[in-house]
Amino acid sequence: MYGVLLDSSILIVDDVENNLDVLDIIFSRVGARSIRASSGEEALEITGIKGREIDLVITDVSMPGMSGITLTSILRETLGMEIPIIILTANAKNDAQLSEGLAAGANDYLHKPVNEVELLARSASMVRLKRAFDDNATLQKSLELKVIERTVEVEIIRDASMFGFAKLAELRDPETGGHLERIAEYTKAIAKYLEKNGSYQEQVDQPFIRDIHRASPLHDIGKVGIPDNVLLKPGKLTPDEFEIMKRHAFIGGRTLNEAETRLLTSNSFISMAKEIAFCHHEKWDGSGYPGGIKGESIPLAARIMAVADVYDALISKRVYKDAFSEETTRSIIVKSSGTHFDPAIVEAFVAVKNEFSRIRATFQES
Repeated sequence: MYGVLLDSSILIVDDVENNLDVLDIIFSRVGARSIRASSGEEALEITGIKGREIDLVITDVSMPGMSGITLTSILRETLGMEIPIIILTANAKNDAQLSEGLAAGANDYLHKPVNEVELLARSASMVRLKRAFDDNATLQKSLELKVIERTVEVEIIRDASMFGFAKLAELRDPETGGHLERIAEYTKAIAKYLEKNGSYQEQVDQPFIRDIHRASPLHDIGKVGIPDNVLLKPGKLTPDEFEIMKRHAFIGGRTLNEAETRLLTSNSFISMAKEIAFCHHEKWDGSGYPGGIKGESIPLAARIMAVADVYDALISKRVYKDAFSEETTRSIIVKSSGTHFDPAIVEAFVAVKNEFSRIRATFQES
């Protein structure tokens, strides 16, 4: 059950020696290697040396000097999103503290005193996430070495790896089966219509269509950074939980931005994927998130994605709701034209409604 923790390197940060001893003993039982730090400052020194060799950071929130929240924020700035972070708190009722920690970039949290089974289960889940990041990074480096002589092959493998990376987010939510496949086809259908019709013909060409078809499945990649208790909650989210959920747009955009900066040349596919991840929850009237931008300030690909994403959410059955009919779903989207959605995109959506129905039938949820 905890095999993934064998030989993993876990940085544990706490100013209380007994707490470090407890965590050290628990992890030693499953073959994990504990690296101890008694302060946030010491933890930063260790990460400066070992960097991404660390598989997981577990830090207390309240410590003299640098707090666990400050440590989390600095680690995110210096090491990005690759190393998962779990914060520990002795105050079970301090929701503001937990929200602040998650907003700083923590992946999850646990209450003290820790439950051994819960600690190991959460840690195993986070280490699997780290290994997935590592595998993807290794694959990317391997592809870069071959890019000059095997351009076509690299394109194919990159698409497969990025789609597989997007699947990591989808697989954490078992209710969204087929969502990525449908989204790719929905956005392509709208883009193909816009290439020949309406006011966006100068912006939409074959490269745009190819990029949006490949980039759109990455729209929710940031959900890998949302805790399970929020992401998988079957009922309505509380306001604080919704604020945490909204971070997936920022996390996804930042992750793809980091990927873009590592490329030796500009890449329209990654650039579009970043725009979609950041902006697919923005609304035409400026009432969306994370930036509250509006109108044509929202990237065109993200405006297309917004319609496709809402369509698929409405027409799909979930634990908390039944699936809406095609007619009801279209009616809701049309009524939101000019407020939630770009009117020109809604017009294109209506024009290709039969294609949407065909795509829906082809990629049914399992």
